[in-house]
Amino acid sequence: MESLSALQMKNLSSLKDLTIRNCRGIDASCHGGVWPPNLCSLEIGGLKKPISEWGPQKFPSSFFDLILCDEPNVRNFRQLSHLFPSSLTHLWIENFDKLESLSMGLQHLTSLQHLTIQYCPKLKNLPKQLMPSLLSLTICECPDLRKRCEGRGSHYYPLISHIPNLSLN
Repeated sequence: MESLSALQMKNLSSLKDLTIRNCRGIDASCHGGVWPPNLCSLEIGGLKKPISEWGPQKFPSSFFDLILCDEPNVRNFRQLSHLFPSSLTHLWIENFDKLESLSMGLQHLTSLQHLTIQYCPKLKNLPKQLMPSLLSLTICECPDLRKRCEGRGSHYYPLISHIPNLSLN
């Protein structure tokens, strides 16, 4: 498979969860930003065309869960802000080798409740404006960010101490 067409996506009306990962031959951006009409969850990354180069996406109103992975050239989430629908409640970020900041690009995600960040070794900053709404925050294999979150005297402690499910690995 080399591409996904908008017609193919529109016809997948029963599909709720979709994973397209590490498929270097697929240019998923060719489908015109149209996704299955009842899609709830998407895991995507490691494709022919980086997600950061996609145009705006037309996620259905049912969409709430997004896992983005394997984006080696993204430094700031501002590069991906056009991908996030306001309905998003779960966001998982994994294997962003150069990502340094989440501070910009997530500000319009007022419904975000669960944030997971894994294997982002250069990440140092969290989006301060999102912290009050989070019910869970997981940070794994992000050494600089973990240092800024651990302990009562840490930089982010006042912003994350209220989060019911907090995991710093």
